Amino acid sequence: MKAITIWQPYSAAIKIGLKHYETRSWATKHRGQIVIHSSVKKPTAREKCLIEKYRIPENELEYGVPIMICEIVECIKITKDFIKKQSKTEIDFGNWQVGNYAWKLRIIKKLTGCSKVSGKQGLWNIELEQTNDI
Repeated sequence: MKAITIWQPYSAAIKIGLKHYETRSWATKHRGQIVIHSSVKKPTAREKCLIEKYRIPENELEYGVPIMICEIVECIKITKDFIKKQSKTEIDFGNWQVGNYAWKLRIIKKLTGCSKVSGKQGLWNIELEQTNDI
């Protein structure tokens, strides 16, 4: 299955419903299921402010593990008009620059109990072991 590694608190924001788009400088043709893998990278000062501002629970800040399976519904080129339609929360949790891309995500299954896996840049392949889901 395809996977993408996302830093915290951005991956947690998707999991708890604060973030519905993953913004990237590149488009993807991939549609369908994708594993969201949380990076081992610890939050910066700015990211710690987001954690505090949005009260993201500590137990949602998992590092180095697959945390959910989502569906990429569409990939939208970001325009000024599209940015204007986004909530403050969505803007806070993305890189909303004109010319970037917003991947519309829909959560399919939240995962628990996954083993640590090394993340990679871009889209990569992962085999999930048997997990518990939420």
